[in-house]
Amino acid sequence: MKTILTIAALAIGLSISALAQTVPTYTTLTASGSTTAVVYFATSPFQQVRIVNAFATSDLSTGKMTFYTGVTPMTVAYTNAAGTSVGVAATNGFTAGTWVLIETAAGVITNGIIASFGSSTNIVLGQAVCATKPGDQIYTLSSPVTLAVGAASVTFTGDALYVGNRGRPVMVRVNGTSACSLDTITGRYE
Repeated sequence: MKTILTIAALAIGLSISALAQTVPTYTTLTASGSTTAVVYFATSPFQQVRIVNAFATSDLSTGKMTFYTGVTPMTVAYTNAAGTSVGVAATNGFTAGTWVLIETAAGVITNGIIASFGSSTNIVLGQAVCATKPGDQIYTLSSPVTLAVGAASVTFTGDALYVGNRGRPVMVRVNGTSACSLDTITGRYE
């Protein structure tokens, strides 16, 4: 009898945790800027981000909204002060000119473009980024998916305007000449 109750409790416990992983949650982000506006949807283990609503504004006639997702993660190997250098165990798979996304364990997310390599374990970025420590992640980014915005305010809605890779962050960006914004970007984690 004791064994049957133990098995039943284990089965119920496992089914509850499985259901908790499949309940979708929604996150809405906004950003504004002069020449670019960027939002980041953080990594969620075992879930992927689906962009279901996007409202963007640009003053550039060729303005566009671009979507990227993290692809290949590299774990930060050393403690690095805020600046342009990030120490990793190896730089295999990264090349100069590659756009990367940095996500810290504390939840800070930023992006940068690799300018060069200081050594086989040091990535030098073209701009200053946040401080990092061992365990933080650097992701190469997917090829961009682009939606035209133009010099206007546009809204896109659907079940999956963009779907990020499972367990990877998503970056959304819009460009402009002197004023642009991501007025509402809603992502569904599932």
